[in-house]
Amino acid sequence: MSNYSYDGTFPGLLTAIFYAYDSKDWPEAIIRPEKQGLLFGEIVKINTDEQKATRVWDGVKRYGGELTCEQIFHAFLSLDDDVEMIILRYCRELFTQKVCIATNFANDSVLKVSQLEKKVLREAHHFVMFIRFEQAADGTWFAPISPKYDILSLITGHFRARFADQTWLIYDTRRGYGFFFDTKKIEQITIDNPAFNVISGQLNSNVTHPEEDKWQLMWKTYFKQIAIKERTNIKCQQNFMPKRFWKYLTEKKL
Repeated sequence: MSNYSYDGTFPGLLTAIFYAYDSKDWPEAIIRPEKQGLLFGEIVKINTDEQKATRVWDGVKRYGGELTCEQIFHAFLSLDDDVEMIILRYCRELFTQKVCIATNFANDSVLKVSQLEKKVLREAHHFVMFIRFEQAADGTWFAPISPKYDILSLITGHFRARFADQTWLIYDTRRGYGFFFDTKKIEQITIDNPAFNVISGQLNSNVTHPEEDKWQLMWKTYFKQIAIKERTNIKCQQNFMPKRFWKYLTEKKL
């Protein structure tokens, strides 16, 4: 048995699963780039191969259907320390049974995939509700996020439908990439020299729209006026909106 290293992408993981089946060499670990310095013993470098990844994905879809495909992909986005091995064990069980096992929670790998998926989907739901946009000087609406899990690809469809006539950018400050929508198409981008604070996500004053401060002041005033000071309950607020989201909320910058 050996250790696999791969590029950290989902197709890369599927390629690693293909290699394990093809070589009958079941790995002790499958490691993302940021953890490859921790590997000991024999290391097998897996180069992503889209065709091999597609063959594994087609097999998952054939036996498990769309439900299983979604479960596995969502679990992968958790970037849990052991998610690669969990998904490998799930696939081994699926390909052995040759029927959908998505609800067989007596199986440890199925249960763990389900639990990871729930965490990822809950995080995505939070960010659909709590995202706040700030307008840049060129008219683009900018929203920084810093989610626990890599959920950016799960929420862009919602904002594309909701703000179809607006140019916007949602940027994951933790992972250093975002999705830009120009009213026609969405593309993934990275920003080498960000014009925003990587901690608070707030745009620098020299790149904000001239009207942005006015709109923010209006929103803060509205929020303050509707609040009932005597009934303020910080603990209750944190239950509905965890404090880690507050740094991006205009109404919390009072």
